[in-house]
Amino acid sequence: MEARSTALGPELIGRRLTLRFHDAAGGYRDLVGVLESMTTIRKRNGEVIAFNPDDLAIVHPIEDVIPRAGKGAPLSLRVAELEELSTRTWPPHQIKNLGSWKCRISNGRTFRANSVLVTGAPPFGESGLNLEHAITAVDEMYREAQLPTVFQICLPLYQEFNDYLIAQGWSEKVGAAFLIKDLEMSADVENLALSSSVEIVNTDQPSDAFLALHDDHSLRSIMMAHPARYITLTHDGEIIATARVAISETWAIVTRLIVADTFRKRGLARLLMLACMNSAIENGAMKMALQVDQSNQDAQALYEKLGFRVHHTYRFIQRAETSECAC
Repeated sequence: MEARSTALGPELIGRRLTLRFHDAAGGYRDLVGVLESMTTIRKRNGEVIAFNPDDLAIVHPIEDVIPRAGKGAPLSLRVAELEELSTRTWPPHQIKNLGSWKCRISNGRTFRANSVLVTGAPPFGESGLNLEHAITAVDEMYREAQLPTVFQICLPLYQEFNDYLIAQGWSEKVGAAFLIKDLEMSADVENLALSSSVEIVNTDQPSDAFLALHDDHSLRSIMMAHPARYITLTHDGEIIATARVAISETWAIVTRLIVADTFRKRGLARLLMLACMNSAIENGAMKMALQVDQSNQDAQALYEKLGFRVHHTYRFIQRAETSECAC
């Protein structure tokens, strides 16, 4: 933290600050987080706190020492931070809290936007209820939303909860790895694109053609709910590959990386990822994360070659059957 105080101004929005307030009972109280507006600050756990600027005594901008991706804090805190980051950048239509469990409800597309993220102390998180009553409450919540009940279980933290659900007859729908890497130098993607006879297009919203490649029109509202860059590769004017890069603080999260079937096995996924990294660096990110289905060996091999490493894994565990399968 800098050894100085400064005035609270709009130029500090997006900065990490310590705010010291006069306490009505006497003395002071502090809030630490990222300034979202002139009256709100977001804490590390994602909670947004409103404050009265008239109560401010001291404002300290914090010069963060940026830790390497996946280093520094204990594993439980890092997992919670990354999963909160993923939810923030792929925001469901609604989140209902049951204790520290995050019940994410949308339109049924993608498990991440339609599942219970288990957080809190292992092995079962902290729902505020005994386990059976908590599961019943969640079932009722998703039944009302006309959705199947799905839990996202992060491993190894909640392995016991995972095993409990499986023993109760629930089934694993997707096993995924959460991959991370530090961003370094930009790549010369333009020459790579030229040699591959494709063009790289970078926009701030998804076009209809972007969404059509993977029938993602129903996801537009989720995609547009957080600022992101939309990277496409085109060939003869046709979109043949897409990716979404959402930025939050020093992180970039890549989702919806798709290459058209007829253009696979040509190195385009690697080119697309390099373009995503360049865009992330240009937009201030220092670290990148993505999730990959553990059954997709080709994708895992590509990401490993690009310097990604596994931070943790997770499972989507579901009571009822569904055809949906997305990380």
